[in-house]
Amino acid sequence: MSAASRFGRRRWSWSAPKTFALWTRLAAVVAALLFVVSVGLTLWGNPLLPTSAPLPAAGYPFLVPTFIGWIWTLLKPDR
Repeated sequence: MSAASRFGRRRWSWSAPKTFALWTRLAAVVAALLFVVSVGLTLWGNPLLPTSAPLPAAGYPFLVPTFIGWIWTLLKPDR
């Protein structure tokens, strides 16, 4: 195993703490990827219009569960 792959695996574990439920982290990753694609397309010269479909609107259905998961984690009584 190369040093780069070990570093990448360690870095992922730092950036995705186990504090949040797995479904929350997965929803956040999907939302982030969809928004990154939207930004990339915009930077490549595609116009961002209110009628642009399916991006960037596709990221919001994943962003909302992420917020719900964060709030749920912070309000848990055993915290």
